[in-house]
Amino acid sequence: MPSQNTSAPLKARTRAKQACLHCNRRRIRCNVQETRPCHNCIVTNVPCTIGVSKRGKTATPSHTPSPSSHLADNKVSLSLPNDQHSLAQRDPLGNLTTPPISEQADYSHQTVFLGESSPLTVVIDEGRHSSPNTSTTTTTTTIPPPRLCYPIPGRSNVSRARDEALRACKLRTEHHLRADGAFSFPPPSTCALLLQAYFNWFHPCFPILDRADVHLSYHQENLSPLLLHAMLFIGVSLCPDDALAQTEFVDRHSTKFLFYSRAKALYDEDWEGDNTVKLQTLFLLSFWRGGPSEERDIRFWLGIAISLAQKRGMHVMAKFSLRSAKEERLWKRIWWALYTRDQQSAAALGLPPRIRDEDCDVAMLAPDDVRETEVLDDTSVFGMELVGDVEYPVEMAMLARILRTIVATQYSPSRSLPSQETRNVLRRQLIKWESSIPAELRQDSAATPRAKFLTGLMHMTYNNLYILLYRPLFLHSAEKGTGGEGQIAVDAATRSTRIVEDMLSHNLVQHGPTHLITHVFSILCIHTLQFRRETGTGRKLAEHRARLCLLGLQELQKSWDLENWVLELFFRCLDNSTARTLRLMDCSKPAAIATPGEDGVSGNNRGNVPLDMSLEEIVAVSPGLQADASYPIQLSLNLPNEDDFVQDDGDGLYNVSASYADHMWPPSQDSTITLENLEYLYRFL
Repeated sequence: MPSQNTSAPLKARTRAKQACLHCNRRRIRCNVQETRPCHNCIVTNVPCTIGVSKRGKTATPSHTPSPSSHLADNKVSLSLPNDQHSLAQRDPLGNLTTPPISEQADYSHQTVFLGESSPLTVVIDEGRHSSPNTSTTTTTTTIPPPRLCYPIPGRSNVSRARDEALRACKLRTEHHLRADGAFSFPPPSTCALLLQAYFNWFHPCFPILDRADVHLSYHQENLSPLLLHAMLFIGVSLCPDDALAQTEFVDRHSTKFLFYSRAKALYDEDWEGDNTVKLQTLFLLSFWRGGPSEERDIRFWLGIAISLAQKRGMHVMAKFSLRSAKEERLWKRIWWALYTRDQQSAAALGLPPRIRDEDCDVAMLAPDDVRETEVLDDTSVFGMELVGDVEYPVEMAMLARILRTIVATQYSPSRSLPSQETRNVLRRQLIKWESSIPAELRQDSAATPRAKFLTGLMHMTYNNLYILLYRPLFLHSAEKGTGGEGQIAVDAATRSTRIVEDMLSHNLVQHGPTHLITHVFSILCIHTLQFRRETGTGRKLAEHRARLCLLGLQELQKSWDLENWVLELFFRCLDNSTARTLRLMDCSKPAAIATPGEDGVSGNNRGNVPLDMSLEEIVAVSPGLQADASYPIQLSLNLPNEDDFVQDDGDGLYNVSASYADHMWPPSQDSTITLENLEYLYRFL
C-alpha cells in the first residue's frame, strides 16, 4: 500500500541518467552520479567504471555527497527498498499488469536488517571505518555510527532464462489463484457494508492502517487483494446481523472462512511484495480462531507478523530515520498493535510472549501517532476519527506494558514467590494509570454507543489486570466468603460484569475484539468460585453475575466462533450442582422454568415457556414461581435436572456433545471445584 504524505511528499520515481558498467549489466539502479564508487560496486567489491554513452556523450563526473546525507544524532538512515510493486501488479479485480523491467530490478534489490551482534556487521563496518584515501599515520579516526540495514547484493550471473522461469511460475500461480477465486470480491454494496463495519468497530481498537491511503487505493482500484480480503474477513466478523442480512451471504462463519482462506492462499503464494501490507494482513489473520488442534491459530499468524516486523527492524525503530513522519507514525501504530496483541494472547494462553521489552527500543505510542491529519470527502464507508479514537490505542499500549510486568512477576515459571512489595508496586502503577485517564475515556463521560464501547473495553482490560494480580490470593484463600486481599479480584470482576451488562443492553458485545472473550471468561470463573463459597444473597448475586458472563460469551460467539468444547470443559470442571445451575439452555429452544430452592439452586417444577414472555406473564402461568428480583434471567438460563445434561445436537453455544476431555477429568461428584482445572481453562481462551 503506497504511503501518501501531503506535508512531505515523496519524490516520483525517475530513471537514473547514468549508470556504471557493472550496474548497467545487472540492470539495477545506480547512484554513481551521487558517489563514486557507487553503492552496488562497494557491496559487491568490484571496480566501478563509467562507460561512454552510445549517444557520444561523456560521463558526468561524480560529485561529493551533500551534507544532508550524513547521519545525525547517532541515528541510522534507513534506505528502504521500494517494494511497493511485486513482479506482477494487480487491481482489486485481479487484472494483471507487468511492471517495467526497471521496477522488476528494484524489487530484487532489497535490504536486510542486521543487529549489532551479527558478525557480518563487524566486517562491513570495518570497511567503512578505513578508507583507501586515509593516511595510515592519522592518529584520530572518526568512527561512524553502526549501520543496521544493508543492501542485499544481487547475483551478477543471473541469466535471462531464470527471469523467464520466474515470470512463468508467477503466471501459473496467478492462474491457479484466479481459478480458486482469490481475486474475486463481492459486489461494491457488500464490500461497503463490510468495510464500514471494519472501520466502525475494529480500526479504533487497532489503527494499523492509514485510513486516507486505504480510501484512495480502494477507489483507484489498486488496493492489495491480500489486504482487502483480510479486511473483509474482519468486517464480516463484526458487522451487525441486519447488515449481514443485506448481503448475499447467509452464514457468517462460512463467509469468514471464505475471506480468510483467500487471504491465506495469497499469502502462502507470496503474492504481495510490500512488507507493510504483509504485516497488516498477518495481524488481521491472527484473529482467526481455529480449533485446539489447528496449527494456524492466533499464535501462528501473530508470530509470523512479529518475526517480519523484527526483520524490518521495527523493534529498534528509535535508531532509524524513516523516510517521512507519516511512515514513522504508521510503523509505531503497527508495532504497538503487535505488542498489545502479543501480551494479551500470551497472558490468556499462559505462554511466553514473542516480544521482550529488553529487546526493543521503540518510543511509547503517543496521541499524535494516532491522530489523523487528512479528512476524507466521503465518510459513509471509511468513517472518521471520533472522540476517544486517538486516546484508546495509547492507553491500551500502556496497559499492555503493565500486563507484561504482572505476568512476568506473578506467573513466570522461573520466578521466586511473588512478594507483597512487588504486588504493591504494581497496584500503585495501576492506580497511577487510572488517575491519568483522559476525560474522553472515563466511564462517566461515555454518552454515545461508540464511546461506551471503547470505554468499556479499556476498563475491562484494566480490571482484568487486577484480577491477574490478586487472583492467586483469591483462589487459595482459606477464608470463606469475602475478605482479605483476594476480595480485590472479586471487586474487579464485579465492575467488569457491570460493564458487560451495560454493553449487552446496547448490543455492543458482539463487536468486541477477541481479548474480550478472555476478560469475560476470567470474571466468569471468579463469580463461579464465589457462587460456591457464598450463601444467601451473596450466592444469588454471584449466580446472576455468572449468568451475565455466559450471555456475554454467547454474544461473542456470533463474531468469533467461541468453541463449544471450551465451555464444556468449563462445566465438567464444576460439581454437578453448580453446572446445572449455571448452564445455559439452547436459545433456539423454549426456556425451562424452575422454582428456586432453599439453597438458591433451581428446583424441579418447570415448564416450557416462550422466550418472549414477560416475567409477570410467566408468573401468572406458573404458580410455583416467585417473581424474585434476584433471579432476573433465571428463566432462560437454567438446566433443571441431570436428565437434561445431554441434549439434542444443535448449534447452541452450550449444548452438551461428546466430551473432548473425558480423558482429562470426569464430571466432578463432590461439592468442591478443582482450582487447578479452572486455571487450566485459561490456556484455551
